[in-house]
Amino acid sequence: MVEVMVAMLLTSIMVTSVFSVALTVKTGGSKGERKIKAAAGARQVAAQLKNYVTGDPTNTTILGPGQGAGAASWSMDSGTVDDTSCMNCYALTAGSHTLTGVLPASFEASPYNARVIYFISTTDTITDGVNTRPVPSVSITTTWNEP
Repeated sequence: MVEVMVAMLLTSIMVTSVFSVALTVKTGGSKGERKIKAAAGARQVAAQLKNYVTGDPTNTTILGPGQGAGAASWSMDSGTVDDTSCMNCYALTAGSHTLTGVLPASFEASPYNARVIYFISTTDTITDGVNTRPVPSVSITTTWNEP
């Protein structure tokens, strides 16, 4: 009887450890997938912002790469900017800009509430002959809640 009880105890320990490893692998894979989605969103925003570095928001004869209406639309799509104080403003305006619509909808929805945030600071300037202009420094982060 004691031998049967010891065998059952050892079997239960082995089964518990196998299920524990399987659960860890499953949740670790999901976390890794979310990190990949976040990195892809950040890369997408960085690629899009490269178009704006040489942009002149004051030039009314050159169409900007943004989806705004008319000339000088050097802004992110107004439907994707969460920051209401910066709707249709120059994409490289100093400050923090929170974007939606960059990541998959299921990742931006509850319970994750993921967002891509980019922060612009202009600490350096460059002179190209006659004009002196600020050089923007961009920092992109992706945040989400882990359930």
